[in-house]
Amino acid sequence: MRLRRKTGKEVYGMAFYSFQVKSKVLGYPVEVSVCLPDEGRDIPVLWLMHGANSEYEEWYDQTSLIRYAGGRNLAFVTTSTYNGFNVNMSCGAAYADFLEQEWVETVRSLFPALSVKREKNYLAGASMGGFGACRLAVNRPDLFCKVGSFAGSIEMPTIVERNSRGIQPGGADFGWAFGGYENMINNSNDVIYMAKTCVEKGVMPEVYMICGTEDFGYALNTIARDDLRMVGARVIWREVPGVHSYDCWDPELPRFLDWLEEADGSSEEDIRSESQKYSLEEGAGEGLGGNLTERSEEALGENVRDRNEEGEGDAVC
Repeated sequence: MRLRRKTGKEVYGMAFYSFQVKSKVLGYPVEVSVCLPDEGRDIPVLWLMHGANSEYEEWYDQTSLIRYAGGRNLAFVTTSTYNGFNVNMSCGAAYADFLEQEWVETVRSLFPALSVKREKNYLAGASMGGFGACRLAVNRPDLFCKVGSFAGSIEMPTIVERNSRGIQPGGADFGWAFGGYENMINNSNDVIYMAKTCVEKGVMPEVYMICGTEDFGYALNTIARDDLRMVGARVIWREVPGVHSYDCWDPELPRFLDWLEEADGSSEEDIRSESQKYSLEEGAGEGLGGNLTERSEEALGENVRDRNEEGEGDAVC
């Protein structure tokens, strides 16, 4: 394997490498990119996942990520999983096994300057990649401490059900990736189910969610937010005017990168107590029925959307 340093993206003291690695799991070469500071050791890493109909350079081509990284001691790693939803496909590649078993280990072996500490490794993804990032985070919570979802399709079971009724964008890719509905719930492909397991074990990564108020997936993102909070996850929610596009998400990247750099001062007990308070105020004994979005805003005593519009910052639970 030969690493290819791409000088065109070498800015702000960052070096950009694009190469292929031979995956034993997949049985063929996989595209990978690494962008890291020219100097340093134990460098924190943000592992990024692309959306549908795209590939590993999406985050560099569609955003100002490298420019925003200027002055930060932070590396970025991407790979291509195409329209595989980052799962072990029913008809296709075993992307989940590749991501969970090979991706991180292989990249770290090639770039020893990258930190191996959980508290310095993060995930993020957009749209389909938001689901993939959250799925990887809750299946390998030993590797990552924080995860970001940019209008991610976290509620994939609901998305597929709505698609079958003709009220949600999507297509044959859903079937190729997941097969039947039974392969999407109460297992490793179910982010909410796995998040509940992580919370019970005290290893749930923190979650940062961003969505545009005109995004076709806005309602489902609020449901994902509330479901994650209901099972005890710590979620920061951001909503801004915009549609399902990097035009909406790109301006939010500096705030997200700032959040990654913040030290987590909350102990496991602090996170649990906040989550329990939320669940109690929500009427957790009544189950997950009803309009969770309206109930959560009422329980918190403030309208989350109004807070963001007034510039008071992130809603944290």
